[in-house]
Amino acid sequence: MYEVYQDHPKQARLNIRVVLAVAFLVCAIGAGIFLITRLVSKPLTKEDARGQTGIVYDSSAVEGGWDNLSPEEIAEKLNEKVAEGMINISMNTAPYFEDGKAEGNVMIVNESINNYPQQVEFIRNDTQEVIYQSKAIPVGSKIERAALDAELPAGTYECTAMFHNLDPVSGETIGTAGAIINITIKN
Repeated sequence: MYEVYQDHPKQARLNIRVVLAVAFLVCAIGAGIFLITRLVSKPLTKEDARGQTGIVYDSSAVEGGWDNLSPEEIAEKLNEKVAEGMINISMNTAPYFEDGKAEGNVMIVNESINNYPQQVEFIRNDTQEVIYQSKAIPVGSKIERAALDAELPAGTYECTAMFHNLDPVSGETIGTAGAIINITIKN
């Protein structure tokens, strides 16, 4: 005979609600576990993340290369970089002082072809003592005469004149060049 199948709408709705509640509960537990693990662990810094790969990349590296430039263009770009960092030093290499307290003819010039202010210091080669240090010299300016910061007895002293290019904003040294000079103190 025929069986009559009767649908129980209340029971069907209840089954759907139970399935949805279980699915929601599983998702909520998964999301909770994910959030807890993310909050407990610290995020990696760039260096830590790079360190985990076994190779450390240079942070100043940028994408690109020379492969799309001609040899002439490569040479031009390299020459521009060299010229930008050049330090043109100009001074009297044999300054003369009447005595240890007098001004001498140092003639330190920050040539107008330079890109940065310069600071100059004289360092005795025998003792490594700094016997003179200028303040910043603007591009295109000079110091004709100056007294030493240390009083020296009569004699001739071999020194190194160190020219430091200075960042015009921060005053930090961004490049240095030196030259041997002979300072003479007469009395």
